[in-house]
Amino acid sequence: MRTLRRYLTGHMVAGWALFATVMGVLLLLVRLIEELERVTDRYTTGKVVLHVLLTLPQQLLTLTPVIVLVGTLTAFARLEQLNEMTVLRSAGVNKARLLRLLLMPLFVLCLLLWGAMEWVTAPLHQWGEEIRSEARGNNTLEPGQSLWSRSGLTYYRLGRLGLNRSPGDIDIFEFGPDHRLLRAIHAERAEVIEGRRWRLEDAQVRSWDSGTLQVQRVPELSHDQLWSRDELQRLLLGMDSMPPSVLYAYQDYLQRSGQSGHAHALALWNRLMLPPAAVGMALLALGLGVKPGSQRGGMGRQLAAGVLVGVLFYLGSQILIALGQIYHLSPLATAVFPVICIFLAASVLLLRLRW
Repeated sequence: MRTLRRYLTGHMVAGWALFATVMGVLLLLVRLIEELERVTDRYTTGKVVLHVLLTLPQQLLTLTPVIVLVGTLTAFARLEQLNEMTVLRSAGVNKARLLRLLLMPLFVLCLLLWGAMEWVTAPLHQWGEEIRSEARGNNTLEPGQSLWSRSGLTYYRLGRLGLNRSPGDIDIFEFGPDHRLLRAIHAERAEVIEGRRWRLEDAQVRSWDSGTLQVQRVPELSHDQLWSRDELQRLLLGMDSMPPSVLYAYQDYLQRSGQSGHAHALALWNRLMLPPAAVGMALLALGLGVKPGSQRGGMGRQLAAGVLVGVLFYLGSQILIALGQIYHLSPLATAVFPVICIFLAASVLLLRLRW
């Protein structure tokens, strides 16, 4: 049985690699066309190509269920057409044994995907984003973008962050229990001293006392409730650049600081559910691709059906994620629901499979 497992696994891996290569080339061309329009003297063509290559694995990761579906379907449809599945049936390999043979490679696939999203694709994506950010100049934030945070009745805004993580354009707004603005602080530059303590340089302090506005300049002003260096690093990351561990830590930080971490929790659970969704797609492909007595012309129809199912799953998942963000649905339920649907559909097809 080990030989048979290796044989089937080899065909599945070949199918996955083939379709992943096709999807990778298509995504590469699309992303290159988009990014080449942004070429400047600093953001050169070489940096564009490097940025696209480094961010491509994370994009392919989101398409893993579709890749596994079409790749597995291709492998088993091909084996069926070559009558090799007929040989397996004649040798006494029933459906239950076939599923047991496939469980180990699918379990390994899950582990590899979880490991890749934690230690490979997200760090590569972050590296690619840093290359593009460095080429844009001395501000790693997008034009017009600011970072906001809150601690009690005090709100913080960071408008600029240099490549050396030097903060600038800082605003602090302190409100009273009646929600009246008591004090507003603005500083063009600051230095992170230790922990969350910052030293604001050349700060302008506006305060209201009995309806009177008072303005003063302070050469240096210390403040304790801003971001630490590690938190600044996380704040700069887009969600695609965050591995699951960082996503979890950041959404926990947002919740503890009184902010909404719903979007990051949704991204976290959606990321974690990708490997189980890929396993469900492999089982679904087994039900679609193994058709005793299928003719050569049927392979094209099976592949078309697989691609259609994969596209519908991807679009449905994206729509469900958008609805989850709009209506603040449970992140876990939003991510798990498509996976449950896949396994239910796969179970029905496998039960109806004539073997």
